Formats: sequence, C-alpha cells, structure tokens
Amino acid sequence: MNTAETLVNLIESDGNQFIFGHPGEQILPFYKALKESSIKHILTRHEQGAAHAADAYARSSGEYGICISTAGPGAMNLVMGVSTAFKDSVPMLVITGDNDYSQKGLDNFQTFPINSVFENITIKSFHPSDAESAVLNMVEALIILHKFPKGPVHINLSKNVLLEEVDLDSIDLADIDLSDLGLGPFNWDDSDSIDPFSFDGDSFKEFLNIFSFDANFSNDFSQNMSYDIRDNIKLAIEKLQVSKKPLVIVGNGIVWSKSIVKLNEFLSKTMFPIATTYHSKGIISEYDKRNLGIVGLRGNSLSNYAYDNSDCILVLGAKLSERTIASSDFDIAKKKIIHVNIDKDCLKGDINICDDVSFFLDYLLENFESDESFNSDSWLDEIYSNYEEQIIDGIDDIEENFNPLRPPYVINKIISSFKGAHFLSDAGTHTTWTTLIAKSDSFGKLLFSGGFGPMGYALPGAIGVACALKKNNDDGKVVIICGDGDIQMVIQELATIKEYDLNVDVFIINNSQLGIIRQWEETVYGFDRYEVDLNNPNFAKLADAYGIDSASVVSRDDLIKAIDSALNSEGPFLADIHVAEENIPMPKK
Repeated sequence: MNTAETLVNLIESDGNQFIFGHPGEQILPFYKALKESSIKHILTRHEQGAAHAADAYARSSGEYGICISTAGPGAMNLVMGVSTAFKDSVPMLVITGDNDYSQKGLDNFQTFPINSVFENITIKSFHPSDAESAVLNMVEALIILHKFPKGPVHINLSKNVLLEEVDLDSIDLADIDLSDLGLGPFNWDDSDSIDPFSFDGDSFKEFLNIFSFDANFSNDFSQNMSYDIRDNIKLAIEKLQVSKKPLVIVGNGIVWSKSIVKLNEFLSKTMFPIATTYHSKGIISEYDKRNLGIVGLRGNSLSNYAYDNSDCILVLGAKLSERTIASSDFDIAKKKIIHVNIDKDCLKGDINICDDVSFFLDYLLENFESDESFNSDSWLDEIYSNYEEQIIDGIDDIEENFNPLRPPYVINKIISSFKGAHFLSDAGTHTTWTTLIAKSDSFGKLLFSGGFGPMGYALPGAIGVACALKKNNDDGKVVIICGDGDIQMVIQELATIKEYDLNVDVFIINNSQLGIIRQWEETVYGFDRYEVDLNNPNFAKLADAYGIDSASVVSRDDLIKAIDSALNSEGPFLADIHVAEENIPMPKK
C-alpha cells in the first residue's frame, strides 16, 4: 500500500463515515484512496464550507469531524473554519495536500508555508517528510483527538509522500511522544496483542483503548496523578462538602469527554443546580428546573444570581471566557471556583485541577457525599425567588397582520413550530434573539459560530449536522435561522445541500442590512449608518435556481404558509423573510 491508502484505512478503521472537502491537484492521491473506501466524501463548494461542516458535525455528534483540501489556496480557504473550531476547542482532523516535500521553502506554484499558518490555529500541525512519519503522525493525530480532544489537529501531506509505498513492519508506534502537549509517553500494557494496521474489524479502536498516558490525568487516581493534583482534588472535595449554596458550571468539555451521563448521575446524586456556557446549552434539558440556563453576559436572572451568590462553583470542561464571567467581579468569584479542565492553559479558579472531567466525575461519583445540612430545595427556592422574567419586545403577535414583520416575532414563530429540531444560527442580530428564545432539551440542538463569530457558519454547518443525523439514522429536521448578510458569504453551499438532498430548512431574516454594525455605528460610535445597507438578490428565486423549494415572506400569513411548507418538505426548503429594521437588546452590565 502507498501512504494515501494506509491513511485512509486508518481513518476508516476509526469508524469515520464522512469527510467534508474539496479536491485539488496535490491531494488527489488521497482522493483516489478515498474513492475505494466506505467513507462518504461530501463535496462542499468552498473549503470554508468544508471546515464549518466538519465543525458542526463534531459539535452535534460529540465525535471529531474531518475536513480536507488541496495545497496553497485550498488550504488557506480552510483557515476561517479551522480558526472557528480552534477558538471553541472543537476536535477536528484537518487534512491538506501540498507540493512535493522537496519544494518546501521554495517559491513554486501553490507552494506556501501552510504549517506556519496552521500551527497557530490547531493543537498540533504535522508535515511528514516520508511515508513512515506520515503514518506515525496520523496515528498520533487520532490519539490526540480521542484522548486529548481540545481542538483541531492538522496534517499537511505532500504529494510525493502520499504516493510513497509504506513498510508497516518498519513503523514503531513507541516512537510516538506527546510530551510537547504535556502528555508524556504511552503505557504499552497489551500493545503486542493488537495490530492496529491489520485493518480488520475494530483493530484500531481496540488499539486506542489499550494504552493510557503517564500524565496528570488518569482513571487511576491513587497511582498516576501528581501530588499537586491529588492535593487539589482533596481540597475540592472538602470545599464542595461544606457548601450550602453550590453551583456547577458546565462547558463543552463534558461532551468531548463523553461524560453527559456521568454528569447527570452526579447532579441526580447531589441535586446541585447547574448553569451552562453558550456551547453547552442543553447539556441537560433546559426544561429541567436544575438547569438555570446560560450564565454571563447573555445570562438570565437565575444563572447570574446563582453565580453571584453561591459559596462554591464547580466548573467542569469550560474555559470561563470573559463573556461567561461578566456578570460580576471575577476577583471575588475566583475565590469560590474549583476549575477542572483537560487544558491547563485555561484554568482560572482558586482550586485548579488539570484533569479529564470524565475521570474527575468518576472520582466524585465514588467518593463524594453532600453534607447532611445541605438543603438543595432551599437553595433552589432562593434562586427562583430572585427570578426576573426575560421580556423580549416584539415576540408576541400584537396586531392582526403587521407589516413589515418584526424579527423577534418571526424567530419565535420558527422555533416554536420546529420543536425538537436542530437549530443553527450565524453571526448577526438574529443570533441574539435565537439564543434568548430557544430552549434545548438535549445537547447539540442549538449551534452557532461561537467565540470567533465568523459570518457564514450556519449554512455549511447545517450540512455537518444533517450528516451526523444520517449517521445515527435520525430523520430529524435541521433548521437554519440566518441573516441576509451572513448567508451571502457561503450561499454556494445551497448546491451541496441540494446535491445530497439534505433535510435542511433555511429561514433568512432579511432586513437588507448588516444590522448589528448599523446599531453600533449609531448607538456606540455616534455616526450615521455607513456601508451597512445591502442590495440583496431575490433569495427565493436564487433557491429555485439551485432546485430548492422556496417562498418569499412579507406578511404573517406568508410566514405561516412557509413554515407549513417547510414542515411538510422531506428535502431542503428556503424562506426569504422580509423584516423590519430593529435593534437587538443590549446585555445588562
């Protein structure tokens, strides 16, 4: 086998069913091998779309996504989407093609220092010089994505390396060393009994399960942890046990460590209330009284009251970004915080534990008992006694048939009509209303472009979510609520949605402007609107040109008909909804 065939076999053996990408000359040896595999390649119309699709696939499924491009311009087109995933710690395998390794550093056609760019937006960026190192790098990348899933991993594959024949017998996996990530060498207890390169059955999965790291985190707390970690866990247990007003804040790390069930067991055992970050919304149902909702800048009265008035805050798998900690003075809150995260660089608490939250929850479930004086009902009653209703102006149907439609009314109507669907929003005014209105009954039901906030996430992201649903034989709806500005960044992905007949409904909140920028110009910087008005195409006719059923909406009756058409459609549908110019509510300080 050549390198390309070996790498595809590794990815296939790891159970992957989808790769999102766009081919080009330098990556074609990989595509030739991919064609002979069981993996489904999704041809996006732009590499940015491939990266966003892989990102959303990961966020909705809890597994890492894969995107692929060719050299030079293809690789650079991935940068926006990979940066988005990196900012939100989304695990992705990023594959790029390149010219022959001997051209590295030369100014040849489409030769570019790809790794110099990607090393800033990935956990690790590889550029193997030969077949054996390429295989080792791919194995290492897959290990990182399974065992240390805190962001994208990149492998840049030169064309000559892809075509080189591989001698698998010469590859010694003990050469893999993740010390640069703070993980140390492997423990190879039963490695001789399994050949990860046999590519039969679940051999590679079995290989991944047999080793552990000599590192700070391990499921053997008594033997494989540093003294600092053991001491901090002891301090954390003591602090939690005397707490009368505890709060748990959870982030996406719960998902990547596959610990949602363990979290629920811990919460059922302790009856502690929780708050979530933006990206862990719905990690337990938002209809559960214990889930207080998003905490921070866009948090509600319940979560922010609990954050301000708790005596102990257990943070599991969250970064604690500036938006999450914005509701009060963090110097005060920090003294209450026990922060558990696999990434030591984001730890901000008074007690910090660099550990996999899955292992930490195992320990809590086995060893933690709440103090008998803790009264969860009393603490919840206090929180809810300080509830302030979140009033969203314009959400109700206050007139018989108002025109133009108000954005909050439209978005509320869409969300209430598609209960149980997977929603994606983008970057714009619609995102604020969507996150304020939508409630999730499970994780992954509301996705948006997150901490990086690029325009153009939702449409290609919906491709990834739809593929994740297909993998699980789920015929659920995928609903996009986007703006007229952001969709035009990636509108060519309508072709991808149509080609694969994905069950995606697109609702464009069309106010013919870049609404948030206009609002900031007028209210923050004090000057009249400038370069924010959009002369839009007829989006409904554009959808028709792609072969997608569509509707143009200007009234309440039009909206009801469009929603009904979307609900009854088994394929893609697009509604171009003309709405009034309206400011979003600014967060309370």
